[in-house]
Amino acid sequence: MQINKTLIAGLAASGLVLSGNVAAETVEVKTPGMKFDPVVVFVKAGDTVQWTGLPTASHDAVAIPGMIPEGADVFNKKEEGATVTLTEEGAYVYACRPHQGLGMLGAIVVGDKMPANMEQIRKSPENKGPVARIVKELEKQVEAKFAK
Repeated sequence: MQINKTLIAGLAASGLVLSGNVAAETVEVKTPGMKFDPVVVFVKAGDTVQWTGLPTASHDAVAIPGMIPEGADVFNKKEEGATVTLTEEGAYVYACRPHQGLGMLGAIVVGDKMPANMEQIRKSPENKGPVARIVKELEKQVEAKFAK
């Protein structure tokens, strides 16, 4: 029995999709004025987050130590179109350092379940003032997404 090469290629491609080997995505976070938009983004491990509208002279996107998953690297992005690819699952809280006091903060959730480091974020000494507001928004959004 002769097997059609096109059929084999189609079956192989279907197997890749079914096995979960889907290409990573890039999720955009805009920086209009003194805020990140969206404030909280949800991505899969291996996806990339890209900040647009991030002029180097006045804004940055810096992970807050102690408010990222254990074992994850602290990112510090300062250029327009800056990107970070996150592989450690959990929540990442970040700030524009020059405008953190004005509430220019954001969060990234990596993975498809409740972030394991939420308690660590809640107990962080950084969780006060404007940071506490973003933590509350993060809690609200992860509860809405993952609560069953």
